Amino acid sequence: MTDTRTGFPDPAGISDAQLHAEITALIEADARSARRWSCDRPSCDGLPHEGWLHHHARAAQRVPDGTWAAWMLLTGRGWGKTRTASQTVHEWATTPGTMIAVVAKNATLVKEICFESPKSGLLSVIPPEAIRRYSPGNGLTILRLKNGSAIYGFGAETPDNLRGFAFDKGWLDEYAAWNRHTAQSVYDMLWFCLREAPAPQVVISTTPKPLPHIKRLVERGRAVAGRRSVVLTTGRTEDNRANLSDAALAELDAEYGGTRLGSQELDGVLLEDVEGALWKQWMLEVEGFRVARHAIPPLERLVVAVDPAVTTTDSADFTAFTVAGRSYPLEQMYGDRRPRGYVLHAEQGRYTPTAAMRRAAALYHEHQADCVVIEANNGGDYLPALLTEVDPTVQWRIVHATRNKRARAAPVAMLYEQSRITHAGSARSFAALEEQMTTYVGSSEQEEKSPDLLDSCVWALTDLFLDAGVAGAPSTPTDGRLAGRR
Repeated sequence: MTDTRTGFPDPAGISDAQLHAEITALIEADARSARRWSCDRPSCDGLPHEGWLHHHARAAQRVPDGTWAAWMLLTGRGWGKTRTASQTVHEWATTPGTMIAVVAKNATLVKEICFESPKSGLLSVIPPEAIRRYSPGNGLTILRLKNGSAIYGFGAETPDNLRGFAFDKGWLDEYAAWNRHTAQSVYDMLWFCLREAPAPQVVISTTPKPLPHIKRLVERGRAVAGRRSVVLTTGRTEDNRANLSDAALAELDAEYGGTRLGSQELDGVLLEDVEGALWKQWMLEVEGFRVARHAIPPLERLVVAVDPAVTTTDSADFTAFTVAGRSYPLEQMYGDRRPRGYVLHAEQGRYTPTAAMRRAAALYHEHQADCVVIEANNGGDYLPALLTEVDPTVQWRIVHATRNKRARAAPVAMLYEQSRITHAGSARSFAALEEQMTTYVGSSEQEEKSPDLLDSCVWALTDLFLDAGVAGAPSTPTDGRLAGRR
């Protein structure tokens, strides 16, 4: 008997078994409805609406129409790219017998993020009743479905991990985080594995980083947009605010807002290199470049470098301070015995000469430095004497610039290119320094403002690495600008 008011069976006229079956059917129908991912409403914001009473895909998260080879989700953190890629893989896998490769930075991450993440992994979006067997492993993770489709999870440590397989589709997770030396080779190997597929496609979910293998795909997406070979989808963390924690977003904004790293990590901006700049964006993105202060090893030498302003007017240049140290690696890979550098602190401000020397002395004691390095050009030769008057316990070293800023900076930029320098601390604390690094090209003083923080950083790392007495430094003596009191 059916209740004419609700359209459901009348509980009073059915047995307990029938009532249980009806309730179970309703629960299963609700679960199926909640798993639906993509509606057809144009420009949908993903929030509940008529017929879709749960959060679902925003319009930008839908699989692109037409023919394409690669769909690149180049977005900020928390945009929903992992969930989008998982749902795309699920959609592919509904076609019986489809073979799909999922590749992440390593085997652990592919298992824990791509397959097992509670909110965005494959096991969270594929209905349990569709799964035949899930076989997690330290090397190869496999998810087999009852329709004959199979999803294989690989680590991107080496291209040979994929050798010998044949696939129809692929998912590359956090492609920008892969080893920059092997990422392109792994990508190429995946495409060799797709060579027999009737409609080969890959989805790439990643936060943008200005690395060669990322820029290559972006250029293809921009250059051949008409052919739809590579489809680019960009987006900001803010786009997915409805599904994110307000407290977490506030903390992220406090830490990264207004910084170049924030533009990349939150706004999904692929930072472009400034033509002629000595520091390229990728130099600040390599693995191990940014660490917490507590993670640095014991330092063999530590200095405070000062780039003093010539005048003290309101429009004068800043006085800049950089604290940096040198350490030798405990594990020397491939016989590389060269030291590594750690930039611990960078600040700038307008100071009188006495106040600047007081600040230098304070940083010297705070960081237990070995020496204060002072640039004494433009009439600043009196500063060491002033520093001694302020604090006679501070050891100092005076340096004179005999070459222009760009010539002095070039050897230090090479240290960054060799991945031998680490910035230890929060992104915000180095935002101004990194902005100067990636934008300074060495034009005339009339055309380009003096990069005070960069100059102080160059002096600090020059003292630590480019003095002929330092292991790993050039064997020929420098031009004498480092001569002075220890």
